[in-house]
Amino acid sequence: METYLWKINKEKLNETNLAKYSDFIKKKYNMDSGNDFNKIWKWSIDNPKFFWKSIWDFTKVKGKLGNSLLKESDIFFKNSFFPYAKLNYAENLLIKNNNKLSIIFKSENGYKNNLSWKNLNLNIAKISSWMKENGIKKGDRVAAYLPNIPETVIAYISTAVLGAVWSSCSPDFGTAGVIDRFSQISPKILFIGDKYFYNGKKINVIERLPEILDKIPSIDKVVVVSYPGTEIEKNKDIKIKKYNWKELINKKNKNKNKIEYVLSNFNDPLAILYSSGTTGKPKCICHGTGGVLLQHNKELQIHSDVKDNDRVFYFTTCGWMMWNWLVGALSSGATILLFDGFPMYKKDDLLFEFASEEKVTLFGISAKYIDALNNNGVIP
Repeated sequence: METYLWKINKEKLNETNLAKYSDFIKKKYNMDSGNDFNKIWKWSIDNPKFFWKSIWDFTKVKGKLGNSLLKESDIFFKNSFFPYAKLNYAENLLIKNNNKLSIIFKSENGYKNNLSWKNLNLNIAKISSWMKENGIKKGDRVAAYLPNIPETVIAYISTAVLGAVWSSCSPDFGTAGVIDRFSQISPKILFIGDKYFYNGKKINVIERLPEILDKIPSIDKVVVVSYPGTEIEKNKDIKIKKYNWKELINKKNKNKNKIEYVLSNFNDPLAILYSSGTTGKPKCICHGTGGVLLQHNKELQIHSDVKDNDRVFYFTTCGWMMWNWLVGALSSGATILLFDGFPMYKKDDLLFEFASEEKVTLFGISAKYIDALNNNGVIP
């Protein structure tokens, strides 16, 4: 007899997004699963084009689907979903523009900063407008060497507004690791943090910039982001013109308060991530605009039952794909929570304290963190 660690009761099951999705495909595709997950899974792999269209419809994707669901090929990897679809990834994340919280940030040192949906939209309008004025267009690469802070989310979504391609590295990557990655994609703009903190230590990042610029000549604009709650670090050795993030955000211009979305094809690139680099130089992995949106919507809304006004946390850096996944929770109307620094700084249960304070509804952590808790005898 199987022993369950936990099992949902019938009343709560009927309130889940999965149950609602089951009803949705029953009405639209005459697929009666009886809320049996295995039946839904079997239907999804037997009818992939209808399955992914159902995800588009159920999660209310903003865009034009086009008149073809799948362009088939004898070569498997040349099959193309939604070949005539048009959408903008950023527009599907910015589904609110009110005073409710979009982002809650906390640093290991206790510094907190919250961002409303209204201010998130406003900041993205300003940064995307500045990028457009500086020549960034659809398909251009934008690189970020930043901590897990709200500014990183703003830069990512601003890049997507223009149909440009995002790529990010965490500041715990050394200079060589960043050059190995970004030199392959020829970015035009680099967003860089001046410093970060880890286990009580301040690590200077801006001093790495001259070498990065020397090895990646495609970068012609640099935006320096000061760590939240601190003054910006200076570096006189940088020859290229630098822009201060705070100055770009604080600059008043009514014409830059509206977001102008650029439509992309479903399979146009959204972001470039990387393999681990354990078998040589890290390999670029390009993720498509529509594929990322649908996959994240499916995982977050159906698998993870994320709903409007939920609070979603994942312990990650912007050098890991779970960071992109976390940001994707905005498309469900959720508030996302960012933590930057050492997760056990001064107290082993720091992340659990953060989750309790902010009433987190989805708490995501890594196996390594669980192992560390176990080794330290922490029982949250």
